Amino acid sequence: MGRAFRSVTRAAVALAVACAGALVAAPAAPAAQVAVEGAAATTRAPVSGGCSMDPGAQGVATGASGSPVSVPRADGRVDQFQVFYDSTATQGLPFVWHRAQSAPGGSYGAWERVSAGTVGPKASFVTAVENAAGGLEVFWLDHGGFCHSVQGPAGGQWSTPENFGLQPSPYHGFLVLFKRSNGTLIAMASSGKPDRSMESRTQLSSDGVWHPAEMMGKVPETDVGLGQPSTVTELPDQRLKVTAREWNRDRYWQIAEEAPNNGIPSGWWAARWQLCATPQCD
Repeated sequence: MGRAFRSVTRAAVALAVACAGALVAAPAAPAAQVAVEGAAATTRAPVSGGCSMDPGAQGVATGASGSPVSVPRADGRVDQFQVFYDSTATQGLPFVWHRAQSAPGGSYGAWERVSAGTVGPKASFVTAVENAAGGLEVFWLDHGGFCHSVQGPAGGQWSTPENFGLQPSPYHGFLVLFKRSNGTLIAMASSGKPDRSMESRTQLSSDGVWHPAEMMGKVPETDVGLGQPSTVTELPDQRLKVTAREWNRDRYWQIAEEAPNNGIPSGWWAARWQLCATPQCD
């Protein structure tokens, strides 16, 4: 059997608090831990970049949106991400915050705001993963596109939020991350482009660079759009198989790589998606 996940990987989980599909949210932290906000939380200075910002927000976490997203670390610790509203925000949108365990099984530090980049509107999607170098990468929804910020292995300042470049049609789901057995990361999302139904970006464990988006085939029927991947499976030969539900219809489609992707864009995915006979695509 290949390595598989449904909706999220072990190393990266996604949170959806509005207009959400079938995503799995991490269990909520104890109330005493969530209460570490406001003046007790450390705030990063607002930054500018390719994502929507609210520089007027002072970084006061006054209300949680959904449950924390937990990211297991290679050293046994767990980091968490949480969307918080801010009473000082000028646009009425929330922000992504982060906290980390000091040791495996230990207590969490204070919540720190990742940036002044806003989340939403209408849906607060967040997902995160530890990369091969031991750093953290977090992604969130920003007006239909995805913002991306990175923290190095030693912690500290987060990078300036940047547009990640994948953008589905409205309401067609979020971005899904999958870590291959060789440590390569792949990010996938539905695409609103006319020549493709889904796109992916690959980060090799050797260089940590996200390579340009690659098309992931086209559904052969007209006026059919896909939601985010429902399952991603690494087959025994290291090819990936992906299934996805039509965004507004109870039908499922599947596609597989024609050869394992080594990070060099060259049409690794099959040209067309195939309609599944069952929701499990078996």
